[in-house]
Amino acid sequence: MAGVTLELGGGEAVRIFGPARVEVEEGLVTILGAELSAGDRVEIGEYRSYLAKALKPARLRVSMSGRARVEIPEDGEEPLEEWIHTADKILEECGRECTAMVVGPVEAGKTSLTAVLANRSLARGIPTGIIDADVGQADIGPPGFVSLSLPGSWVIWLRLLDPVALRFVGSIEPGPVAGRIVTAVASLRARARGEGAAFVAVDTDGWVKGWGALEYKIDLARGVNADAVVVVGDPELYGFLEKSLESNVYYVRSPSVQAVRGVDERRRLRSENYIRFLEGGTREVSLKSVKIQGACIGGAPFEDERLKASIESQIGSPVKLMTRYPGGVCIIVDSERQVEPHEIKGAVRKLAGGEVLVVSRGSMKGVLAALVDADGVEHPALLVDVDLDTMTATFKTRFQGEVRKVIFGRVKLGEEYHEEIRGRILV
Repeated sequence: MAGVTLELGGGEAVRIFGPARVEVEEGLVTILGAELSAGDRVEIGEYRSYLAKALKPARLRVSMSGRARVEIPEDGEEPLEEWIHTADKILEECGRECTAMVVGPVEAGKTSLTAVLANRSLARGIPTGIIDADVGQADIGPPGFVSLSLPGSWVIWLRLLDPVALRFVGSIEPGPVAGRIVTAVASLRARARGEGAAFVAVDTDGWVKGWGALEYKIDLARGVNADAVVVVGDPELYGFLEKSLESNVYYVRSPSVQAVRGVDERRRLRSENYIRFLEGGTREVSLKSVKIQGACIGGAPFEDERLKASIESQIGSPVKLMTRYPGGVCIIVDSERQVEPHEIKGAVRKLAGGEVLVVSRGSMKGVLAALVDADGVEHPALLVDVDLDTMTATFKTRFQGEVRKVIFGRVKLGEEYHEEIRGRILV
């Protein structure tokens, strides 16, 4: 790991790209609104870049690896002072209890601004909560979850925070589960208040284009009763929300230069976060003895030999279980391949008397899920396999306590925890 020592005069600044570790040897420096003095250290993750500005003459020791680098910003490139001013203004106008929501397009700087809001609150000695509602590029919790952290010290990268509560929404795309996200965020805001957090900052996803996205962001602001909404890097979005919301709406610029994550990097970071929360143990759960959500196998079992024979003749796989739910039936077959809807002919639908969902044993493997304990706490899990004779499911999970409910999601993970399928009913 290469190292460099930087001498900064009061008011001077440098931009540091990670992965890097920054140690303040002398003086006073601000990074993301955190005020760091001699002996303080921070980690800057890969694909992150932050401005370090000396509030007093300072000496920094920067240890770098990979593609890390240090550069001098040009005038006007960095909006840090604007961000800090806006955060301070929100805190002054809100009073002690306040909820602030951050919105903007992908890679606009939303997560960094969320850290600034939290740090300015912590600087005032206000108990602070952060809700990570970016279910696709989650930092505090795993993808597919909304998470809450209650930081007690400076926040530089949300991924370094520990979650105190998770809510499973089952998708890394907000559109299909927008209502679940609103409910989850509202629930975690109430949890944060109950834990004593007076200021709560909500980080959101980058879905902001189109009517569906706009309605969702408005519903989210209303659902958490946001006192302030900060729009990052999108003046048009700011104009729309300013006219739509009763909340105070603010606009701040995005940094002109920042580390940008491409599609492959974002996918890799998601895989790393799945591993972080799913690896560490396995367990079996009887699906007959728990509540089931998000899966048609949770319906009432029934027998119909004509329907069973018709299904088996069409798809060439044995039917292991049939369940009925209002408006349709679920057929579980012992096959490693996913049965496509076009394989189910009209005659079968007539026999079933409604819609027909066919789930194969193979399609269940790798589905993201949550195991819910007796206290309602939701624990990340990954469905490894199901014994269709006993209806016993094997999960990868760190949770080993009593399971009262299993919630299945809309994401299927393959090798190295890469998403294979999104948005389809698989279980």
